[in-house]
Amino acid sequence: MKNYLNMLLLLWLPMQLNAIAINRASIGTLSFRANGHLYTADSTHARGYAVQQTSQAFINGANNNMVIGAEWKGVKGPGVYSIDTRTGKAEFSIDHTTYYARQAGDYLTITVKTARQRGAFLLLNGTFEGQLQDRNGNRIKIEAGVFATTSL
Repeated sequence: MKNYLNMLLLLWLPMQLNAIAINRASIGTLSFRANGHLYTADSTHARGYAVQQTSQAFINGANNNMVIGAEWKGVKGPGVYSIDTRTGKAEFSIDHTTYYARQAGDYLTITVKTARQRGAFLLLNGTFEGQLQDRNGNRIKIEAGVFATTSL
């Protein structure tokens, strides 16, 4: 039930952000290598942001063969943040397989290089890397991840 509510929030929040940004499209970039293969999100489905009031941060990206989402707490500006089995959430659905921080050694490290204030949000730009696994224990190496948010 908790996962269902979290996924619902991840789907609901971008819709609310779009409703707030009348006549302004959400624009960003996001790309990464997974086991050596390059994945690039559509510019209207790539964003990194934090809610200033709660310090909750998100990175989202999608295209035809991947959907990623990361969520963690404590973001007030630039810094290095880590998601593992105990802190935050990271899910990468690539070619119909979902990878996440499942066991010790699984992680996603996010480096926020810049954070620009836009209303109640911080627009984040930075990098990420990590190691995740699917439910069968198959590991995937995430490298050279970059994201930049122009507008929400």
